[in-house]
Amino acid sequence: MSADGVGPKGSVQKPGVPENESAYDKSMRESNEGKEDKKEKSDPVKAPVGDKEVDFKNISLEEAFDILKCSPKGLTTAEHAQRLEEYGPNKLPEQTRNPFLVYLGYMNNPLSWAMEIACIISIALLDFADFGLILGLLFTNATISYVEESNADKAIKALTSALAPRAKALRDGEVKQIEAFELVPGDVIVVRIGDIIPADIKFMGDPGDPPMQIDQAALTGESLPSKKFPGDIGFSGSTVKQGECQAMVYATGVNTFFGRAAALIGGTQNVANIQKIMTLIGAVCLVTIGIWVVVELAAQFGHYSHTCLGGIGGCPTLTNMLVIIVGGIPIAMPTVLSVTLALGAYKLAKEGAIVARMSAVEEMAGMDILCSDKTGTLTLNHLSVDEATVVCLAGKDVQEIMKLSALSAQINSEEAIDIVLIESYKQYDQLWNEYEQYKYTPFNPTDKYTISMVRDKSSGKEMRLMKGAPQVVLKNAQNRNECATLVNSKIAEFAQRGYRALGVSTAEGGEGSPPNWTMQGLLPLFDPPRHDTKETIEECIRKGISVKMVTGDQLLIGKEVARQLGMGTNMYTTEVLLEAKEGRIHLEGVNDVDELVEHADGFAEVFPEHKYAVVEILQNRHHMVGMTGDGVNDAPALKKADVGIAVAGATEAARGAADIVLTEPGLSTICSAVIGARKIFQRMTTYAKYTVAMTFRICFTFGILTVVYNWYFPTLLIVLLAVFNDGAMIALSKDRVTPSRTPNTWNLTNIFITGIIYGVFLSLSSWSLYYVAAKTDFFGDSIGMFSLNNRQPHLESFCRGYIQSPTTQYNRALAPIRGPLNPDVSACAVGHTYNQALCQTTTRIVPTVLQQCMAEQQWMRDSMLRTLIYCQVSVSGQALVFVVRTQSWSLMSRAGLLTYIAFTLAQILATVIAFFGFNGYDNPRDHVGNCVFCVLSSGGYSPFLADKKAPQAFTESIYTDSIVGCTAYVIVAWIWSIVWYMLLDPLKWILAYIMNEDGFRSQGRWKAAARKRGARRRMESGGKQDTVPGHMDQASWTNPLGRQSHVMSPTAEQLQRASIVRVSTSQR
Repeated sequence: MSADGVGPKGSVQKPGVPENESAYDKSMRESNEGKEDKKEKSDPVKAPVGDKEVDFKNISLEEAFDILKCSPKGLTTAEHAQRLEEYGPNKLPEQTRNPFLVYLGYMNNPLSWAMEIACIISIALLDFADFGLILGLLFTNATISYVEESNADKAIKALTSALAPRAKALRDGEVKQIEAFELVPGDVIVVRIGDIIPADIKFMGDPGDPPMQIDQAALTGESLPSKKFPGDIGFSGSTVKQGECQAMVYATGVNTFFGRAAALIGGTQNVANIQKIMTLIGAVCLVTIGIWVVVELAAQFGHYSHTCLGGIGGCPTLTNMLVIIVGGIPIAMPTVLSVTLALGAYKLAKEGAIVARMSAVEEMAGMDILCSDKTGTLTLNHLSVDEATVVCLAGKDVQEIMKLSALSAQINSEEAIDIVLIESYKQYDQLWNEYEQYKYTPFNPTDKYTISMVRDKSSGKEMRLMKGAPQVVLKNAQNRNECATLVNSKIAEFAQRGYRALGVSTAEGGEGSPPNWTMQGLLPLFDPPRHDTKETIEECIRKGISVKMVTGDQLLIGKEVARQLGMGTNMYTTEVLLEAKEGRIHLEGVNDVDELVEHADGFAEVFPEHKYAVVEILQNRHHMVGMTGDGVNDAPALKKADVGIAVAGATEAARGAADIVLTEPGLSTICSAVIGARKIFQRMTTYAKYTVAMTFRICFTFGILTVVYNWYFPTLLIVLLAVFNDGAMIALSKDRVTPSRTPNTWNLTNIFITGIIYGVFLSLSSWSLYYVAAKTDFFGDSIGMFSLNNRQPHLESFCRGYIQSPTTQYNRALAPIRGPLNPDVSACAVGHTYNQALCQTTTRIVPTVLQQCMAEQQWMRDSMLRTLIYCQVSVSGQALVFVVRTQSWSLMSRAGLLTYIAFTLAQILATVIAFFGFNGYDNPRDHVGNCVFCVLSSGGYSPFLADKKAPQAFTESIYTDSIVGCTAYVIVAWIWSIVWYMLLDPLKWILAYIMNEDGFRSQGRWKAAARKRGARRRMESGGKQDTVPGHMDQASWTNPLGRQSHVMSPTAEQLQRASIVRVSTSQR
């Protein structure tokens, strides 16, 4: 419709009503208008001015200017500064959270609750050392989460500051671009299509001006855009769908309609799917721990008849329970999750992809179809006119056509087409000395044309100029019959060359004149592809992402650009899409519209609603869909897509609807963001597998040892194990990873199965080491080490031989007593003065020399066994991370430097603790002065047993109270761990093959087929090896994760074509 409300063909219409309106649209419009009429009569919209409330909805523009003491010319700098001080900035008060409460929030989750229960149990047992370490572990994880996430948030905010909303305001009589928060009541601003209204405004203009189309559904719930005429009001946060005009700001910040309603709107935070996955993994770990705790309690209180006396050493059963709880809980999970996502989002932001919704990182990693705009994403979005092929009609020459096209452009416009038309006319600087542009009707997606009204300054003659889609311009032209054939043929010719045609027509007279349009010419506009687009598309295809072009340009243009970029040319118009939806078209291999959309390489001549439909259909086919967009009308499709991507330079509305906002142009930024997202996903998958494996490993290892052997492991060691382990796990958030070659998706079945098998495997390594060390003399017999065999017959045999040896010397601290001695006499009778109270009383059983020797030997060997098992569990468990982080051989896949450092430091500390040992607890409640019988089976004393207060016989519960260094056995622990580690990679490959994890089987077949085919081609023609075997089923390598989707044949064709091109190039 023209600016004066008269259609191009002269039909008189109601302002704002489109031509050929359907009955449905008419009913919706009339219903919406009825609502607006009722609101006009009943709902005042007030805003404070000074000490009173003013209803700006029901007053005129003149009254509003008087009340706010301003004018249509806007404010001066001094007036603005005064009002900014009076009204404050145009923004809502930021919700500030107490940093201390935020910090405590990191300890408010089920995993932390379990650790807090462990703290309570520790303090109940008067186990202050464990209590302090567990509490320290909680605070350490919370501190790391808080610091890392806070730093990343600050960095992202700094990077996103460039995307802050801006506004065009009249300041000192000139239009200036300012930050939206600087607006004050009385400002006059310019709003246009795609803008988000930055404050509550009152629209300005002449009574005959066409209405603005404003989408305020988010505020009022209206399903259709509202029509706003001069004098109407618009709310902050609404989106301009059509039109351009000036408006007066009457309310800002908390005084806007949105600001007043904000306090009543309860916001909800979307929980990322990755957080749900980690919560589920944590829940499984907690259930597993709970089951083993029950099994342990039943075995120890039932089968072994344990009693709990309370206090130190009085209740080994409860301390065994703490081992399962503290060691099995993945307490670092919230920390690793938050740090990985925060650091990953920060890195993506630095690479030009700002994450607006955290869960989009995971969804981008799983994206397998990208629907991309052509203009600005695949191409440079820098138009130029090929003057050599300009089509001249109605007797005009090329320069005259260029002059008319320049007159049809808007003065000081930022639109790409206007800019190229202005730049292409060499005498443009003198043009406006001759002409005056007094009215301009901007482009809108419905009409697809603009109208410029100019006046010759010398003669006063007026003229209207229309530019837009050539079909539309031709349809409205009087000379359409004469030039239709030429125009249509030239449009097709331009399209085949990748040109975009722009029609220009003129009409004599100004507003109100008959629409006697005459088409004057056809301009070829060319937007060349970006230099890196072709390579980027090939990279996307190699990463398992099918790129579909979705463009508003003509079909032939789309196909030509696709051909230049090496994309498939199996493209359709939306007309075909509609016909397929209605079942009126039948293509080979296509049964319905869903298959058509899935098999197509792209669509041309699309409108925003078609983009939405394409996304919806692909999602129904179980694809993870990404959609790019930049305009306000792209917002629904961006919102609908799994990953909505607002490209560089997008409107505020598009950025607000998107999940990812690009700050750099081109498709390469998207490809880089996908790779970055997959790296983040890979780190999370590594941690998930490791977490499950370690939970089952701790539960199985210590649960079985406790249930089968009634064995005890000190909580102190398991806490230290957790501390060192968590440090290495946090390093995973910065690990060096190789992104998957295919889209990622969570396969919890595989994660749990592999985790359980890894856990059982590592538990088997610890069980076997314990059995060999504690139940056999293998190490003593084979390599001459002192024995840790704690079986009673072995202990009795050793003690009898030791006591009855003539070379034995006892009680080194006092006067020496030499053997041989009678093993069956009282320890006191032979001068065993370790505990005078015991020897002087008759109320307690005094152990014999043999019994005391066996008690001390068992205590010593069990204590050394604990440090041995601790060292082996620590080394083998943390080494598992190098296996699960890659699908290849772990020794050949380099991890991040921080991961290596964390592992090395953790294992050095663990080895030192295992070698030297420490008491760790108070002295046993019933003990002897020092451990006289603590001799090594290989002869001599352990250097770490001097002055140890050993337990008395018959006080078995206090056998748990010391941790003695296992000395040279740390070498055994390392060798044992390395041997079992070498078996982990083959185990991983077997599991990956059986479960086809990440397409393991398919990749193997793919590589083998590629090698065979390459060898055959080299023999036949000397060409290089192909990248993709043509005879392979694409689904076997692009979609190995079990996604329920059909094969996308165009992608396979693209790869086949690319392979042929590469081979033929090498042959040349």
